[in-house]
Amino acid sequence: MKRRPLLGASLGLPGLAACRQEPTDAAPAPAAAAAPALPPERPGSPYRSQQRYLFQQLQQAELPSRLPGGQALPLDRYGPSADYVDAYCGWTWERRGGDWIDAKGLRWGSAPWFSLETVAPAPGQVGHEFVDATALAQAAQQQDRWCALLLRNSPGSTLKISGPLHPRLGGPQLSVVYADGERERLRARLVASVQPGRPQTAAPELMLPVFIEFERPRKAVREARLGLSLTAQTGQARARVEGFLLDPTHTLPAARDGLARAQAQRLDADLDQHPQVIGVHRYVDGSRFEDFVLNESINPWAEREFDPSIWDRGAPDTRKLPHKGLGRWVNISTPRSQWGLVDSGYRGEGFAPLTPGLGALRVHMPAAPNLHDGAIVGHGGTPGVNACIFMPEPLFGRLDRVFVRYYLRLGLTEPPQAAHDPKVRYQVYHGQEHAQTARNPVWTDRGGKFGIMPDHATSYGGVSGSSGGNKGWQMRLAWSECDAGNGSGPDEGGWRPGFHTYDFQNEQPVGHRYVNDRVEQSCWGQRDGVGGMLYAGQWYCIECELQLNHADPKGWRPDGALRAWVDGRLVFEREGMVFRTLPLHDPGFESGRIRPCRELGIRSLWFNWFHGGQTQNSIDRSLFVTGLAWGRDYLGPMKR
Repeated sequence: MKRRPLLGASLGLPGLAACRQEPTDAAPAPAAAAAPALPPERPGSPYRSQQRYLFQQLQQAELPSRLPGGQALPLDRYGPSADYVDAYCGWTWERRGGDWIDAKGLRWGSAPWFSLETVAPAPGQVGHEFVDATALAQAAQQQDRWCALLLRNSPGSTLKISGPLHPRLGGPQLSVVYADGERERLRARLVASVQPGRPQTAAPELMLPVFIEFERPRKAVREARLGLSLTAQTGQARARVEGFLLDPTHTLPAARDGLARAQAQRLDADLDQHPQVIGVHRYVDGSRFEDFVLNESINPWAEREFDPSIWDRGAPDTRKLPHKGLGRWVNISTPRSQWGLVDSGYRGEGFAPLTPGLGALRVHMPAAPNLHDGAIVGHGGTPGVNACIFMPEPLFGRLDRVFVRYYLRLGLTEPPQAAHDPKVRYQVYHGQEHAQTARNPVWTDRGGKFGIMPDHATSYGGVSGSSGGNKGWQMRLAWSECDAGNGSGPDEGGWRPGFHTYDFQNEQPVGHRYVNDRVEQSCWGQRDGVGGMLYAGQWYCIECELQLNHADPKGWRPDGALRAWVDGRLVFEREGMVFRTLPLHDPGFESGRIRPCRELGIRSLWFNWFHGGQTQNSIDRSLFVTGLAWGRDYLGPMKR
């Protein structure tokens, strides 16, 4: 018997063989482009911590308001601070104030690579200081390090130097003579104050200590001289300035294999036979959309659509959810034109197959029509996809731990620079009354929610700040993109991923309200920056684990956990969390609403890609998903 692309549920639960339906008015998937050529891969490593540049550079401090009554949009929120290598993605220094190696090769050592004595310039004057930085430049080039340094001054004095955005002086320069005699002046891409709080990288003048990153030397260095413009010096008339080579922890963790490589055949064949695996989707060439999506309109926010025995309202009814369409996507509100299967020959939006013969589920998020500065957008965002896969009835509302693994590829925008162009971050109005009075324009978000994640959202709790407690919860992922406007920065050209813990607010016990989390408590740059960015045009194996906390009518324990792996590498871990409390909130049955049930355990996987916030998407976007599997143990990357 020929195996269908969708593999059945295991754990001794009913399989999915009877779920196939013939298509009716389904829209066709996009046609593959005629040219078979694969798109070019992003140069270098796919991980944030392995990029050519350490820090994200800015071209300007803010986007000035384009509308009357509007506020400028600060851009000085990327880059380093005393606490972060990258405050945007949550990559922290091992020690506050920066990590470095000294001239003797010691981590946090005291022997500088260079030092100079500065003399305070006269009031209103600028002191131009130069120092031999050959040893530091040679070490950066020979050891293939970032050409980034910590510049600090001796106690008892305050010094300021000009930064790259100084209108007259510009930033520091590193003048090099290569071994072959060629000369080059390397510009400072960034100068950042070493201070807590938000990054400060766009100021014309910056107070020491500072981080500085230069363009990398292109070849072997014979000589190098650092030039600084000293704009102010107070305290001692003479001050000592020292330089150290920055050395943030950025070693790639070892990739971890799981059930998919240990227990299954190529492309997850037979993975569904393992007792810890709940379901598998295999989007191999020749698969049909209807093999994976229930071809029926159902409202999964209405309790009347579900087996009433789940709420002890009557006898079991296997004609209803979650039995109906078990293991397939139940479409909540996705237009058919916005999602479909593509085979491995598709070439739109920079697509290339993960491996020959394996297609993907393509999702398209169109740009909102007629979006421009001054447009009226209401309070809704832009949906990409909104669908769910329900757990089998024995696990529905009872399962307290799940692993969800899939491969994700962000499509390329057209033109490619649109994804980081601040010109398409518009200022808009929520309502007509605001436009008429020219009051309160807001900037578009360029971020939102995404991913395939577990949930138990209900009509009474789960989204918009209502997650947690005894009413319902969700654990979607969050995305945002950097539009600093450079195009070559390490925070550009993709998404910053993280967990959308923001919704866990006042329904939660005190001490477990995650609305004001630090960035490393939700974003995937937490572990040495590895998962800090997902770049477009690149396949990533995403796996997330949710361990719900213990809860019963007598109380709860803070023993929940979130983990994320990218390509089998652990990039995020957070323990001691609370997601639910009991007893259940029970307002009584209403056919058109849905209550929490059972133990507030995992009810479904929610595929929710959304732009917003409360503003609309400004550019055409697409993403691709393949290799979806979910179960009660770590799955790991598939065998290819």
